[in-house]
Amino acid sequence: MLWLACYNPEIDWKIGEVKMTRFPEECGRQWRLKQRKPGWQKQKKEEVREEARKKKEKTIEVKRVAEEWKNMGQRRRSSKVGGRG
Repeated sequence: MLWLACYNPEIDWKIGEVKMTRFPEECGRQWRLKQRKPGWQKQKKEEVREEARKKKEKTIEVKRVAEEWKNMGQRRRSSKVGGRG
């Protein structure tokens, strides 16, 4: 607890990040340290992959529906042309 009170790190519990931005003057450090939980990074990568997979599926579905509409229009045109003769 003394160490936490002395260094007073910024902790983001939602993303599992600890930022060491407030070093005491007697420490003399000027750099910032970031620590993340490996599980959070893995979860984030999985979420990104899942989002990409869903986007790809949606794109495929949109293309399929567009192809169906195109085919339906061609069938209509060919039935109209065939019906005239």
